[in-house]
Amino acid sequence: MVEHNITWSINNGQKIPEIYVDDEQAQVVSCSYQFVTATDIDESGVSMMTATIILLSERDYKPIQHVVFINQQTGKVFYQ
Repeated sequence: MVEHNITWSINNGQKIPEIYVDDEQAQVVSCSYQFVTATDIDESGVSMMTATIILLSERDYKPIQHVVFINQQTGKVFYQ
């Protein structure tokens, strides 16, 4: 499995984050915010942001959608 450098920010009250994968800005297709009440990995009681993104460098024929989950309390990122 390839490790990726994922960074993100939300500027000046915007609701849509800027997400970068390996220094490439991703196009955010959708974004939602959830409050997680229970999980099996001890991440309950946290606010999570979920974003579906497309990397323009991967758009040869069909765009590939990736999903990013961000724990807004710790900044921990999960990337698929």
